[in-house]
Amino acid sequence: MKLKNTILKVPLGVIAFIISGHIAMAQSQPKTSVELFNLLAQKDSLFFDGVFKTCDIKKLETMFTGNYVFYHDKGYFTPTEPQTRDDFMKNLRVRCDDINGPVVRREIVKGSLQVFSAGSDGAMQLGEQLFFVITPGKKDQLVEQSKFTREWRKKNGDWKMERELDYLVNTKFSNSTSNSLYNEIAHVDSLLFNAFNAHDIEAVNPFFDKGLEFYHDKGGLSGYNETIAGLKHNMDENKDIRRNLEPGSLEVYPIKDYGAVEIGSHRFCHHENGKEICGTFKFVHVWQKKDGAWKITRVVSYDH
Repeated sequence: MKLKNTILKVPLGVIAFIISGHIAMAQSQPKTSVELFNLLAQKDSLFFDGVFKTCDIKKLETMFTGNYVFYHDKGYFTPTEPQTRDDFMKNLRVRCDDINGPVVRREIVKGSLQVFSAGSDGAMQLGEQLFFVITPGKKDQLVEQSKFTREWRKKNGDWKMERELDYLVNTKFSNSTSNSLYNEIAHVDSLLFNAFNAHDIEAVNPFFDKGLEFYHDKGGLSGYNETIAGLKHNMDENKDIRRNLEPGSLEVYPIKDYGAVEIGSHRFCHHENGKEICGTFKFVHVWQKKDGAWKITRVVSYDH
């Protein structure tokens, strides 16, 4: 079945910063992650077969949890729009019914797909994807290159998509001082981690929403209380622990009527047995602006 002009994007997840136990350098994933990687890679493939080949709406509906949310970044001039499961499926039906729309194929950039477990019933899937419009007699036209983060949840023995975030590779905000959102998020990021570097847990706490969900590729899912306790533990155990943002890594994207997504890499260092131990990790933070204050509601920390 042909689809409509606007390419359907997939992805979310959400956000990150890290610290659990002692900071460690990246290690290989456990053997069970290979099985999980293959399973979710197959789910990903089946999903896009359903979207671009069969348009089997009933089958596609079974791939989402009831509280599924899709965050779609359409670029600088069109803010990110969160869609509920019902809205997402409604838009998909419209695309599938448009018999005059272009034929589209999607492929994953080789080597970009990653999967990180988050407890026994959660997982994060990340990658980069390409979308092409297929026209008979012509070379396939690349119309989109985007990165995605997808959150999976195991329900009654079956893995289902719960949240997705999709953002275009070519809409990275510049570090220009004219970009107010970029500067605003960079500022609250610096305030948060200045407090962390000062080991002031009371100053750190207000930057996190009480409904916080923190996804860590090695530690799994934790909430607000566990996260604050973990931060305090790290401060107490590592008296000189510091976090520095990796230069040039920060990206900021708007979420319409909600806040912003912050993506980047940061480096944590501390001394242990007379030696400096450092680790550089990737993170995604979802910030919500409420009553004039920025708070982190979701964190994804990965590549440990």
